[in-house]
Amino acid sequence: MASFIMAGRIQAAIFVVLSTLVSLLLPPLIVFSNAAIALITLRKGWQEGVAYTLLATLVLVLVSFSLKQATSSAIMAGLGTWLPMVVIASVLAITQSWGKTLLFTLILGVTGVIIFHLTHQDAASYWKPVLEQMKPFLTQAYQLDDSAIEEKIEIAAGWMTGTFAAALTVIVIASLIIARNWQALLYNPGGFGEEFRQLRIGKQAALAMIVAIAIAVLSGNQLLIELIMVGLAVFMFQGLALFHALAKQKGMSTAWLIGLYVLLFIAFMQMIVLLATFGIIDSFVDLRRRIADKK
Repeated sequence: MASFIMAGRIQAAIFVVLSTLVSLLLPPLIVFSNAAIALITLRKGWQEGVAYTLLATLVLVLVSFSLKQATSSAIMAGLGTWLPMVVIASVLAITQSWGKTLLFTLILGVTGVIIFHLTHQDAASYWKPVLEQMKPFLTQAYQLDDSAIEEKIEIAAGWMTGTFAAALTVIVIASLIIARNWQALLYNPGGFGEEFRQLRIGKQAALAMIVAIAIAVLSGNQLLIELIMVGLAVFMFQGLALFHALAKQKGMSTAWLIGLYVLLFIAFMQMIVLLATFGIIDSFVDLRRRIADKK
């Protein structure tokens, strides 16, 4: 896939658009279109990243027009999805630091949540019509009556801003990881693994998370809890990097890592909290160095 993307602008645009269309059926696959834009940005610079974004958006608009869909939605989807990837991939390309890049992503996510709440005094009212569209699916999945479904939608709408921001953060970082791995496979075989295993965000961000969690426990402030959700999404990746590093240091079978990702798939929310907790602890204790010293 990586070699096809880097073969030329037309090939890259086709890959981005096709993977985007497939993601309409399987939403998690959006990471591949994001990763393609990030790969181009990492390798050729932000100018090329923007150029490919505009080209892919143009193709997406033409596809929408041929299917008699709203072209404005296609423009917003293309630019809103891929331009942030160009920005974040540019940070990684410039700093060559996963820690700084993830810290930037955390700041971006937190800022987005705050701006959304400032511009939408009643955030739940914004999300409720969106969730209402899922009512038939929820009714069928949970076998509940309308009043029970309405109650669940009401509760979910109140937390959707933080949930959406956290999910978007996970998608962006996962896309960037895929792109960096593709770049390594093409131009630096074997280089990505060691780089990822050294990923650390820093003590300041970890301390801010601990303080925020303590205040949220005492006050129950919803905005603060939503900001913590974004932070947990970011620190989850430090937790993943930690477990990859420990598996390498201990010479553990890849089956352990496969099991970890299976658990992440099965119990996603619980594993995010668990991995993020290990990531925060690692920021202070440096578990990788301690275990390496013992070895």
